[in-house]
Amino acid sequence: MGRASVPESGRVGAAGVVDRAKRITFLEGVRGVAAAAVVLQHLLAEQFPGYRDWTHDYIDFGRVGVVAFFLVSGYVIPLSLAGQTLPGFAARRFFRLYPVYWLAFLVFVVVELVVRGGLEGATLPVVVLNILMLHGLIGAASLLPPAWTLSIELLYYVQSAAAKSRRLLDMSVHIGWFWLGFYFLLCVGERITGKDFPTTLPMLLFVASLGHAIHLRDASGRKAWIALLTAGAIAVPVGAYLGVDGDGEWPPFTYSLSYLAGLALFLAFYTLRDRGMARPLIFLGAISYAVYLMHPILMEVFHDIHGWVNVGINTVAVLLVAYLMHRFVEKPSIDVGRRVSSRFKK
Repeated sequence: MGRASVPESGRVGAAGVVDRAKRITFLEGVRGVAAAAVVLQHLLAEQFPGYRDWTHDYIDFGRVGVVAFFLVSGYVIPLSLAGQTLPGFAARRFFRLYPVYWLAFLVFVVVELVVRGGLEGATLPVVVLNILMLHGLIGAASLLPPAWTLSIELLYYVQSAAAKSRRLLDMSVHIGWFWLGFYFLLCVGERITGKDFPTTLPMLLFVASLGHAIHLRDASGRKAWIALLTAGAIAVPVGAYLGVDGDGEWPPFTYSLSYLAGLALFLAFYTLRDRGMARPLIFLGAISYAVYLMHPILMEVFHDIHGWVNVGINTVAVLLVAYLMHRFVEKPSIDVGRRVSSRFKK
């Protein structure tokens, strides 16, 4: 990898192919565990009131998984952008995200109409925003429950692509300071006004910047990650205690511990990045996007089954359906994205 004098991160030297392969493997491990954490959190919280009360008061493993996912995005997007043109990057991201999402969204709508007899909150503007994957940016309802995070991820892509266009991709890591400050300012605003503000959006964009900073450590030896990690470990919990949890969903301790556990999950795998990942983890990481999107749909399908039987059936069904979606929709779509992006020469 190049040194700090190289203008953009991600330059691959003689040993770079090996290093990149190790990174991708370690990221699949993070994705696999993060996806499992989200699914199990939702399954157990739905089926067991005692667990639901405990997780509300202490730690939400779904939020742990989301934080880890954004660290992965922050780490991998500079790798992707450094070796592609902007149109090529856009093509790959589009075919990576939208076809699977649109299929999952369509299946969700059909299931909701059959099971519930309707789609709550589905006005025409909300449906359009959901189809475009922009709903999370303006606080519109996420009809497919976990998809609210995808809008925030899209915003991070746009931020990174804009920095790349100005040859400032490496420097854009410092936008993380803005997002952390904005998060903290919103938390203070909540304390002053007593109203809820969208604090999680800037928090997750900060987390993505932290992932970028960790990537820069490997790419050029830069140490911005230390300052960002330390500041976030302090500012996010303090902000959570300053803010107002208007609906009682995110007590400060739960918010803080879940955030810190998400960082710890990513960093644990990061320390093992020079080792191979177990094949089940790699498999789960490969299908993690489909797992993330499909599990609430299957929970609706099997909602009349209760207890551990429900958990078991849903787990098997999620893995099977996610694999099929990955094999027959996601992977072919990714291949199309690669072919399209190859037309845009660097």
